[in-house]
Amino acid sequence: MDEYMRIAKLLEEGKIDPEEAGRLLEALDEGGRTPAAAPAAGRLRARLERADLEVRAREGLNAPVVEVDGGLGLRLEAADGGWRLTGTSRPRFLGAFGLLRSRKSAVLLLPTGMGLELRLGQGEVRVEGPLSALKVQLGQGRLSFAAAEALDVQLGQGEVQGSVRIAGGRHRVQLGMGRVKLELAEGSDVQLHLSTSLGELRVGGGLQHRGGGPAQRFEGRLGEGRGELKVSVGMGEVEVEAP
Repeated sequence: MDEYMRIAKLLEEGKIDPEEAGRLLEALDEGGRTPAAAPAAGRLRARLERADLEVRAREGLNAPVVEVDGGLGLRLEAADGGWRLTGTSRPRFLGAFGLLRSRKSAVLLLPTGMGLELRLGQGEVRVEGPLSALKVQLGQGRLSFAAAEALDVQLGQGEVQGSVRIAGGRHRVQLGMGRVKLELAEGSDVQLHLSTSLGELRVGGGLQHRGGGPAQRFEGRLGEGRGELKVSVGMGEVEVEAP
């Protein structure tokens, strides 16, 4: 059982909460390799504990905008040649057993092609429109995105779904428990390394593979394989659609 699957298992058993899972994912990332990412000048960094976040890429914007705050107390500031988003609200606990409040929702507008670097304990992230890069650490929840050219996702438990065009660099999706469904956009030039410790693995389109059970693996290539995409799921499903 790898470390991401252990985190997902602890979440499922209620031994840690999503915020703790996010911190564990962050600690794992500090000792790992950093895949391809957006330049600092074109990146928004955000760190939230518990929220549903909708991100809309818009042409004509010169800077990110908080369109809907949702009571999170969000604040944008220029930092390190890019932008930083923080929330001023703090989680409140109800009753003797520490029951969390319901999640709040916010809407962000980003310039088309900007990169997003997000650390979130629990919630759902939906991205409309193209971003240059997505780097997401999520304890528990769901990530869906329309289009990206660089991908670095770590999720304890939940689902990842979206379209990515990879023509170089190293990219990854690591999930403890749940489902990954990716579409490789036209023009992708990539080596694929897909695996699940226990579950189903399917590849469609120009590359074909289907298998289920323990220790499922697939390796393939589109074009010359100038980029690299590694997708690993501890327990669950991996589905990749190639051009």
